[in-house]
Amino acid sequence: MIAPHSESPSGKLIMAANALGNPNDIPTRSLEALRAADLIVFEEDKVARQTLKAASIHRDYLRLTEHLEQDTVDAVKKALKAGQTVVFMSDQGTPTLADPGKKLLEAAYIVGAQVAPIPGPSSVTAALSICPFLNGPFLYLGFPPREPEERDAWLAHYSDVDFPLVILDTPYRRLSLIASCMKVLGVDRRALMVFDISGPDEAVHLDKLENLARIEKDKINFVLIIAPSSALKRAAGDKMASFAGKADKSARPQRKPPQPGQRGGPPKGRTSGQRKTQKRSPR
Repeated sequence: MIAPHSESPSGKLIMAANALGNPNDIPTRSLEALRAADLIVFEEDKVARQTLKAASIHRDYLRLTEHLEQDTVDAVKKALKAGQTVVFMSDQGTPTLADPGKKLLEAAYIVGAQVAPIPGPSSVTAALSICPFLNGPFLYLGFPPREPEERDAWLAHYSDVDFPLVILDTPYRRLSLIASCMKVLGVDRRALMVFDISGPDEAVHLDKLENLARIEKDKINFVLIIAPSSALKRAAGDKMASFAGKADKSARPQRKPPQPGQRGGPPKGRTSGQRKTQKRSPR
């Protein structure tokens, strides 16, 4: 639990959204924040160079990676205590949903700095906006464990949740993730898989897990949304009800046509296929 600092806010940490696949989607406010910031933090050099070029500025920045995390967090704390404005921008989309930005947030709250978001693109909300089985709440799971056994146990914990499950992972673990999903959730569980949102390789696939496993796409980011367990049960129930209805209809006895002399039938002495003839007088 983070204990807020009791003193008045010093500096300011801005969590700025970045583009997903299309550079034109970078929020204007994010570019303005980069130009005005005292300190800028990115994840990777490639994205940093592209984003700074879009902002028409050339300046130094810090990187927030696994190996540099503590040094960067310490530098951000120092800047915030000094009353400076720090901007953190993730590689793609909105910060802290699936990146190391959480460490910076914790540092900002601890030192009593102001914290402000700049909203913008998000792969999670973008994928959910085209999800046909989203009828209310959803459960964002983020990245699963890397090891297969741990991932299977992790999925089993959510197997009966009656909400869509939103999962992210690195492109090279996509097939192993789907294999775990099929093993734990069943090959017939439906899911939506969206690749490279707003990018040149954008693709949307809505299908059973076993069919999604056959898609050949390498080194492309994706979002996986798995349908709730009730959706599969409803589909199976509808199928059984339809089959039962057809079976009931075929099992009903066929009604025989009314016989001559019976109510609704032709008069005695004439069948239903015969027509009554009239005698004509000779001309």
